[in-house]
Amino acid sequence: MPSRGGRSPALRRSGRTAYSTSKPATLYLVHAYARLLPAGIDAVAYNVPGTGLARDAGPVARFAMRRVLPAPTLTPLALSPGAAGRRLADVVLGTTPAPSGSYVDRGRAARSSEESYDPGREAALLETLDGLTAPRTGRTAGQ
Repeated sequence: MPSRGGRSPALRRSGRTAYSTSKPATLYLVHAYARLLPAGIDAVAYNVPGTGLARDAGPVARFAMRRVLPAPTLTPLALSPGAAGRRLADVVLGTTPAPSGSYVDRGRAARSSEESYDPGREAALLETLDGLTAPRTGRTAGQ
């Protein structure tokens, strides 16, 4: 049954799943590009706080995201959009050291999750992307 905004609970769940799986996929690509791109072209992942992930969540999750989780914004643990943008600019301009393949969080290069360094998953993603972006010749696989 459709709910808030006309989206069904299953559709909202699938959206959150897609978002949460895209995060490690981004890191796989950054690590691969850091190895594959020519010198002088860097690939860096930048953590962006406040993405609005819970906008289609259930009422309890929305309440927590709106009323409980904003409390850390009063501390140095959270960033305003302007502060996050300035930190991103610092990475792009080289003010914040971030070598190719870095994951930048809160203004510094940090190690990403152990999962994000899985060479098998990285290879599988690159293979899938190659298949999705290969020129279409009208031939079927194996020809």
